[in-house]
Amino acid sequence: MGQTPSQEEIDSVGYRVLGVQPNSPAASAGLVSFFDFVVAANNYPLKVLDQKFVEMIKESENKALPLTIYNIKSETTRDVVITPRRNWGGQGMLGVTIRFDSFWRAEEALVRVLEVKPDSPAELAGLEAEKDYLLGTAEKVFKDTDTLFEEVRKFMDSTVEFFVYNTTSDEVRVVVIMPTEDWNGEGCLGINVGHGFLHRLPHRCKQSTGRSIEPARPLVASLKDATASPKNSTDSPHPPAFAPPTTLEESGEKK
Repeated sequence: MGQTPSQEEIDSVGYRVLGVQPNSPAASAGLVSFFDFVVAANNYPLKVLDQKFVEMIKESENKALPLTIYNIKSETTRDVVITPRRNWGGQGMLGVTIRFDSFWRAEEALVRVLEVKPDSPAELAGLEAEKDYLLGTAEKVFKDTDTLFEEVRKFMDSTVEFFVYNTTSDEVRVVVIMPTEDWNGEGCLGINVGHGFLHRLPHRCKQSTGRSIEPARPLVASLKDATASPKNSTDSPHPPAFAPPTTLEESGEKK
């Protein structure tokens, strides 16, 4: 039998922000993709995947809706006000997609880019060694290097979009990459990556919440705007805890 989750782990859930569209109500509120979680709306805690948040958004059309945001990068909570509306020029009332997810041990769910091979898929996608962290896709968090590899194998010789955080610009951007073994090097991405305690975000990066650089379109058709039914990251009522780092992953691996 598995270990019973602690109350802190159970409570470490909310709606992860993904795909903030430019000039949208979500962008005006300063929401940051991947790092931001909506944990309460109008002081109502959002601890369960249901229709409550969607209903509150629709009821607040053209009216201010207070949100409580937890940022996993800075490990801080802030209050913002967002005004759902339909006439801002894009899709949905908020211009953002959301996914019910866990932020338990989220600081460990990062994959750091250590080396980018010349002429590799990673270089063509613009990944930067020692500066970039691979966060995940709209469907999957890269909680460790194994998860990254499993996800990459699903998209061999086709394109996939990664959320990537850069420590120099302090920005989360969307990178389009095509995993393939049809290049003059090792691996399907051409990068060395690391995970674990030695590869956490530098302390200086935790002084801000970061910001998003997003494409003007929704990231994936399967993830709808926040005013549609929000999606769970798993089939369980509470997403599983992020796995702790392992010694093997801390040494760095090739992908």
